[in-house]
Amino acid sequence: NKQPFNLREKLSELERPIGLKGSELMRAETSQEARDFVSASRKNMIINGDMSVSQRGSSFANPSSTAKGHYTLDRFSFQASNTNYTVTQDTSGPHGFSRSLKVTMGTATSLDYMRLAATIEGYNFRGAKFGTSSAKHLTLSFWVKSSLTGIFAVGFRNGEDLTVNLQTSLVTTYEIYNANTWEYKTVSIPPNTNESVSWNTGIAMGMVIMWDLGDGTNRCPSINSSLNSVWQTSDTYFPLGFDETVKLASVSAATWQITGIQLEVGENATEFEHRPFGEELALCQRYYQKDDGNTGPWFTVIDGLGSNYYRTTVNMPTTMRSS
Repeated sequence: NKQPFNLREKLSELERPIGLKGSELMRAETSQEARDFVSASRKNMIINGDMSVSQRGSSFANPSSTAKGHYTLDRFSFQASNTNYTVTQDTSGPHGFSRSLKVTMGTATSLDYMRLAATIEGYNFRGAKFGTSSAKHLTLSFWVKSSLTGIFAVGFRNGEDLTVNLQTSLVTTYEIYNANTWEYKTVSIPPNTNESVSWNTGIAMGMVIMWDLGDGTNRCPSINSSLNSVWQTSDTYFPLGFDETVKLASVSAATWQITGIQLEVGENATEFEHRPFGEELALCQRYYQKDDGNTGPWFTVIDGLGSNYYRTTVNMPTTMRSS
């Protein structure tokens, strides 16, 4: 008793494309995977990816040379063997972003290493399940602008911090096509299922992302080597750059800017997660806090202990990661 219908037309409807994101959603094996994919928030492991928070200041000329990392804008540090550059919180960005991190090189030089580092606490990285058979694919996305064009390197590494308990790294590339123009980049990160490698899931560093701005030849393999885009554990330096990629440090007065950084679970990048500024500031204050003089005193005298000492209490805006 049902009305007739066109079978050919119905079959053609089944062939309608659903796109990469739709395909990934349909491949979800559990309801939790589906919810994680369509979630509108809490997907970005990077804190201050829009470079809106900079409690330490807006300009950092010749940051100190240190392997442990010298912090500039909140949650972003430089691991560099020289001090011949300046970092600023720039008031420009692509559409949707009002701030960016800008690096301006001084006089060109050959370096041992020069990298922008974004560290991710183990608690925030544990959902990637690296170091297990259930490790997930990750995608890094960001906006970048430079006075130089060509192929640049970006690397990923484990460890307790930038120098301790390093066991593995992966280095890959992205390309800037037009000088002084904002361009959107995505980088695919294969899951690391090596169970002999330790990935912290507590207050220590879970993963660090490093954009190579001047790593020397002794630290870099060839871009044509078998180490390109592969997790490896054999190199003493655990490389984060390639010999043939563009090095900001090699060009006097060269500039490089970045903003809109997002690291998320999945094989495809999604739109940047914009969090409220107050929330982003609180996330940053877990690692560094500064009384700006306008929000009231942090220190309150409780009582005196004899004639030379006073006991005080410190009212932190948020609980810090460690002492």
